[in-house]
Amino acid sequence: HLETQGVDVLGVTDHGMFHSIYFFDPNGHRLELACPDPDETSKIAQAEAVKWAMLEEWSVTKRAPKHAAFLHAKELGTAQ
Repeated sequence: HLETQGVDVLGVTDHGMFHSIYFFDPNGHRLELACPDPDETSKIAQAEAVKWAMLEEWSVTKRAPKHAAFLHAKELGTAQ
């Protein structure tokens, strides 16, 4: 629907456990719409279980937490 209204849409981008599209609103703010991948419910549940620990670690270190490294195993060459 966005494209039929003249909005430039980037995506669909596959983030592994969810898919996103990106576009700009009329004020120039970049927006993301994301939808969970129904085939990845176990990864979503694992991420949900560590979300607060990840936020706490990031709040202290300001570095990417390692809790959800399993989500990037394929890209990092550590897939099991």
